[in-house]
Order: sequence, then structure tokens, then C-alpha cells
Amino acid sequence: MQSRYSEATEMLSKAKSQFEEIGNQLGAAQCLQSLGNIHRMQFRYSEATEMLLKAKSQFEEIGNQLGASQCLQRLGDIHWMQSRYSEATEMQSKAKIQFEEIGDQLGAAQCLQSLGDIHQMQSRYSEATEMLSKAKNQFEEIGDQLRATQCLQSLGDIQQIQSRYSQATEMLSKAKIQFEWIGDPLGAAQCLRILGDIHRVQSRYSEATKILSKAKIQFEEIGDPLGATQCLQSLGDIHQMQSRYNEASKMLTKAKSQFEEIGDLLGATGCLQSLGSIYQMQSKYSEATEILSKAKSQFEGIGDQVGAAQCLQRLGDIHQMHLGDIHRMQFRYSEATEMLSKAKSQFEEIGNQLGAAQCLRSLADTHQMQFRYSEAIEMLSKAKIQFEEIGDPLGVAQCLQSLGDIHQMQSRYSEATDAVKGQESV
Repeated sequence: MQSRYSEATEMLSKAKSQFEEIGNQLGAAQCLQSLGNIHRMQFRYSEATEMLLKAKSQFEEIGNQLGASQCLQRLGDIHWMQSRYSEATEMQSKAKIQFEEIGDQLGAAQCLQSLGDIHQMQSRYSEATEMLSKAKNQFEEIGDQLRATQCLQSLGDIQQIQSRYSQATEMLSKAKIQFEWIGDPLGAAQCLRILGDIHRVQSRYSEATKILSKAKIQFEEIGDPLGATQCLQSLGDIHQMQSRYNEASKMLTKAKSQFEEIGDLLGATGCLQSLGSIYQMQSKYSEATEILSKAKSQFEGIGDQVGAAQCLQRLGDIHQMHLGDIHRMQFRYSEATEMLSKAKSQFEEIGNQLGAAQCLRSLADTHQMQFRYSEAIEMLSKAKIQFEEIGDPLGVAQCLQSLGDIHQMQSRYSEATDAVKGQESV
């Protein structure tokens, strides 16, 4: 892939020079536009931005509105990839209007698709679903099967984020088949990666590892460092969930560096969040708090509500049990309850059922540690039902375990035994 980019760059640079020599401004601007797009696909955003801005100006000078609108659209894509959602939305919206004025249905549909993806990244799932569904229909009417399938992929991704795993799996499996039929290995690999992540969040670590490792190889063969790094991040998260903290830290640190090289702030922040969680699991609360607070601020700066809420949830868990000194534990119940309640509300607002259920379980643990068993049992029972609806066996087992512990502490040994047996059957 890299060699093809080099060959294309060489040919387009030569063609641009020849167009300039004969005074063909349109040809020269088109070559500059293509060169900018090549840099964009290689994650060289600074060079791409410079070329596309120059090409846009040249198109405007010669009165070529289509070329200028296409450059504006791609500049919006660059801002989106750099998590600059406000600027990206403004550019894509403006480009969409220009395409509609020209009568370019394909360009307008592409902008609508990008706007849907931007809304998804901002956790605005209702608006994103509406935009992507509309874009999908427009692509199907035009006869652009590739982009219609990309919209289906994004819609499946939204279902996955909202913990609707059955619907997500159905959509993504269908999209993967369509990508393979079209001959788009990148799209197929992206679907495979998300399907791997679905297995990961459902605690099916063996299947997830197999799928993500396969997807990572496919991304590397295609020459897509972003996809390969996302797979590495997910594999690191799997090691974390399996308490293999050394391996997880190595993978996540490497993935974070790769995201930073690519210019993907969101991916790098996600790795930072996971590294903070590892410190938390190792009872290194001071380091965990520092890292998670930094990640929370970065997520808020990017506009990622899900990531910010997840960090807040972790910080609440840390406050729930925080080392005061070497000899005793200092419990910060009020701070923990406040953080977890706030995180739960944020998860509910953005439609993230898994995060809300996890916060409810943590709130129950807080009540349990304060010997408020009645409230804890009520919360754990409710959280257990939510985990069952989502299809998260780990969450169900953890609720059953806590319920068993509470009954045991209340000397209800028979009920405790039943709860533990239930956990073992999950």
C-alpha cells in the first residue's frame, strides 16, 4: 500500500508540473487535490491540510465550485479525524449545502454520512442514527453500494456502543459480507474488529482475541496503521480484564504511542484511560487518579461523553476505597456516591446501558460497605437484571457474588449458598 502511495505521489507531482507548464490551472488544481488526499489517507494531516487549502483556493479562482466543495469536504474529514468536531461539523455542513446547490447528490450524501459519524463520536446517537439511515437510503438510490454499506457499518457500531449486541452483530455481520462481496478489505476488517470488540465486552475473551488478532493482521496487510492500532488497544484491554497487567500495559503503552504518531487523540486518550484502570486494579490509587483525571479532561476536550463518564465512574470507584495510610483504609463514601451517581446519569443520557448498570453495581457496593444492606440488595438486583438484558455474563456474576456476600454477612447462609451456585452456573 505504501509503495502505491509513493508511485501515485510521483506521478501526480509530475502531472501537476506539466499542467502548470502548459497553463492548465484546472488540471494542476486537481492534481494538488489528489496529492492532498493521499497525504490525508497516510495520516499526514498537516501536509494534507496545506495542499487541500491551496487546491480549494485555485478551484475558487477558476470558478470550479465542485472542486472547491470537495476540498472543503476533505478538510472537514481531517478535522473529524483529529477530534475537532465543531470545525468538522461546520465544514461538512457548508460543503453539503454547496453540493446540493450544484446538484451533486453523491457529494451531499457523503457529507451527511460524515455528519452522522461526527454525531456518533459525540455520543449523539439519535441524531447520528437518523443522519446515517438517511444517507444510507440516498446512497442506495444513487447506486453506491460501498457507501451504503459503510453507513450500515456505522449504524451497527452505534448499536454496539448502546450495548445492543444482538442488533449490532446482525448489522456488522451483514456489512462485512457486503464489503467482501464489493471487494473492500478495509471495510471487512473494520467490521471484524468491531465484532471482536463485541465478544470482548461480553467477556468472551478467547473468541475476541482470535477475531481481533485476525483483524489486526488484515489491517497490517492493507497498510492501515489506525485499524491495526485499534486492534492492539482492544487486545491490551482483554489482557487487562484477565488480570495480565504487564502484558496489558505494554500493549496499551505501545498503542498510545502509535495513536499519537497518527494524530488520533481519541485513541490515545482511550489507552490512557485503560492504563489508569490498570493502576486502579493494582491498588495504585494515586497514580490511577492522576491518569484517569487527565484522561477525563482530554475526553471532555474532545467532546467524548462516553469516555468522560467512564473515567468519572472509575474515579468514583477509587474514592469508594482509597488508601489513607499504610495501616488503614479511608472510605470516601459521599464523594464516591456523588461521582458514581453523576456518571450513571451521564451514561443514561447518552444511552449507554452497560455503563449505567456498572455504576449502579458500584453504588450498591458503596451501600454494602456502609452496612446499608437493604438499599444494596435493591440496587444489585436491578443491576443484575440490566446486565442480563444487555447480555453481560461478567456483570451478572459480579452482582450475584455481591448479593451472596451480603446475605452471608446477614447470616443468611442458605441464601448465600444459592447465590454463589447461581454465579458458578453463569
